[in-house]
Amino acid sequence: MDRKEEKKLIVSAQKGSSDAFEQLYNEFKLELFKSAVLMMKSSADAEDAVAETFIKAFRNIGRFDTKYPLRPWLHQILSNECANIYKKNRGDMVKLDDFSTDWKENVVDKNTPDAQTQVIEDEDSGAIRAMIEKLSEEHRQVVILHYFQNFDITNISQMLGVPVGTVKSRLFHARKQLARFTGEVT
Repeated sequence: MDRKEEKKLIVSAQKGSSDAFEQLYNEFKLELFKSAVLMMKSSADAEDAVAETFIKAFRNIGRFDTKYPLRPWLHQILSNECANIYKKNRGDMVKLDDFSTDWKENVVDKNTPDAQTQVIEDEDSGAIRAMIEKLSEEHRQVVILHYFQNFDITNISQMLGVPVGTVKSRLFHARKQLARFTGEVT
């Protein structure tokens, strides 16, 4: 969706069009869910965070300034919701492997080059995910926003309400930890 179409949908949603808001929901729900799963480690908590994000976005869309893109605003709400759920469940977080690829074993011909590449990518993805899960919430959050969602440091700073230097510091320390984890894995 280009910026012009997004702005048009936001204005329509601000005027009460549930169809326009539904289109925005459909545009961003998967991206937000992927981010939430990486932050929360649990698909159930991720679904809750995304649902709360869209509820808050719907309630506050009238106050949204259309001169800005919607994506960073939604990610800011999502980050806050993930933090709220994490704090609420801190003592009883359950680690679920929501990315199980066992089903592929039965349907993919492992002898084709594409299938072999996919198996390697799945293994790499699992290792990366495991390393990211080891990071603190603050470090995991900036890594996901910067490297997986492609937000620049300034946008992340605005979303999280912290100085640019803090984002840079968190990224630096997260990369350092990930490098250490890579040494542990190999």
